[in-house]
Amino acid sequence: MLEEATLARHLEALGWNAEAHGGRTLRSVRESPEGDVIVYIRLTDNWLIISVVPFLATKGKNSFELSRWLLRQNRDMFQAKFAYDEDGDVVLTAELPTESVDRTEIDTVLGELVNQTVVHRRTLRVAAEAARKSK
Repeated sequence: MLEEATLARHLEALGWNAEAHGGRTLRSVRESPEGDVIVYIRLTDNWLIISVVPFLATKGKNSFELSRWLLRQNRDMFQAKFAYDEDGDVVLTAELPTESVDRTEIDTVLGELVNQTVVHRRTLRVAAEAARKSK
């Protein structure tokens, strides 16, 4: 099982500067062409949950078209998936079982989340702006 100290060593070795953000949660900021990517890394007893929160702040005002688009993207993504959080905002999350996770898997998931954020963030921002202007 992955321990907090081991996770911290893995992140440091991978060049991810993460700060404590509550119990068993770390926060890291990565620069990207689409702005800063804020990544939360939460360790539970059985899962390592890595999320970009919020990926797109919508306050629950999500159109049917947005939901369909997110589902289509989920179908084609490796490990990372879009979802809605309790506030209705769009999040991008990946989960790894802690039982046998290693540094390579963590590196792959972190890279996937940042890459998918860069690929999709601009598209969603443009769509959200267009929807606001049409109202």
